[in-house]
Amino acid sequence: MKNDSTNKEVLYLGLAVLFVIFVIGIIWTNSKPKAEEYNFPSPKEVVEQYFTSWNNKDYVNMYAHFSDGFKNIEPTAATLQDFKNYVSSQNIEEVEIVNIEEVSNDGQIASVNYEVIFTLTNDQKISHKDKFTLKSRQGDVIQGWKLIHPYGENIDNS
Repeated sequence: MKNDSTNKEVLYLGLAVLFVIFVIGIIWTNSKPKAEEYNFPSPKEVVEQYFTSWNNKDYVNMYAHFSDGFKNIEPTAATLQDFKNYVSSQNIEEVEIVNIEEVSNDGQIASVNYEVIFTLTNDQKISHKDKFTLKSRQGDVIQGWKLIHPYGENIDNS
């Protein structure tokens, strides 16, 4: 009979250990940090980042806001160095954002009006108003909203 009671004790101990392991597993699973979902910047935020990068002479981030299609059709944006040379030739020392407003967005194409003041190397200030068209690009090297016609004659119609 002693053997029967020992078997029950072992069984109960085993079940208790399994229960504790189960509870620890649930606690551990729920305590793991959740993977953050990345929210791509809105079209308005992309335009703000573009002009802020320009003001900071952060050519890499400026260039990253262009669609790959635009880079393929605009000679002054074919490479980062070409783009940097082009921007430097504009003699713009500072870019002040006056207003940026998203005026349309269907989830694929957006239009953003902007007004900025460019301060040139000779301290002349030029006010400039226009609008950017952006497309949501999932196939670009860097995904998200992209400028398809930031300057020049060429428009990325792809």
